[in-house]
Parts: sequence; C-alpha cells; structure tokens
Amino acid sequence: MSEITITRYNPRKDKNELEQLLKDFEYRIGKVDFDKFSKEIEERSKDLRLRNSMVLAKEDGKIVGAGFFSIWNDYLGRQHCVLHDIIVRKEHAFKKGIEEKIMRELFNYLKKTMKIEKVSLYAKKKGDSNLLSVLMKLGIKKSEWDHYEHFL
Repeated sequence: MSEITITRYNPRKDKNELEQLLKDFEYRIGKVDFDKFSKEIEERSKDLRLRNSMVLAKEDGKIVGAGFFSIWNDYLGRQHCVLHDIIVRKEHAFKKGIEEKIMRELFNYLKKTMKIEKVSLYAKKKGDSNLLSVLMKLGIKKSEWDHYEHFL
C-alpha cells in the first residue's frame, strides 16, 4: 500500500485533476458549477494564504482527496469558518485515513496560520457513517445549533 501525502494546491499542476476529483464526487455533494468553481479557485490562488489552505491528499503523485474551508464575517463583524466536505473517492477512502489526515492538516493550518479558533462542519445526519466516525475519532461534537435551509 502506498503512503498518503498531504500537499498544498498548485494551480499549474493540480487544476485539471482536482476538477476530475470533484466530478467523481458529485454523487455526494451534488452538481458542481465548474465555471464558478474555476473562478473561485483562481481567486483563492492569488492569495498565498488562501491557496495554501487548499489541502490535497496524494497517493503515488495522484490526487485522491481534497479539503477546503471558507471564512467570512457576519454583519456584526464576527468571523465564521466552515470546513466543507472532505472529498475522497470511495475506492481510496477505505481504511486509509485520508479524511482524517486532511482534516487534521486543515485544523492545524486554521489555528496556526489563519488564527481561527472555531470551525463549523456540516454533515448529513444519515448516510455518511464514515465521516461521522472520523468526527467522533477527532473528538468533534455536535453543536447546540441546528442548520436549516430555505431555497428562494
């Protein structure tokens, strides 16, 4: 079994392979607007701190997983950070700890570089037992807040 390495996104080398990973992951995250994705990744790539925040897991030099977060300020000036789905192909996810490695790297980066103290994660209550077990392993507990959605 090859070793999983955690690297940072390189816009010159990783763009096409990252997009393919997202296409393979649409079964879990839904349809991806690749024009908007490309623009967002391009914008993040211009800022070294944001580009370095895009974490990739590679096996034999091939991208097998990725992790992202978003930071924004609300109307009261409070900073919020959301860790998005960790993207790992099914065939690579089993017993390799890829999701955990990506999350640990993102948490470390957020704490040390971005000076973030609290991160929100959203997970389906049913259906993603692998992610829920990773959250439990990392000691991540459900918050007192529930997330609701309204489509306009």
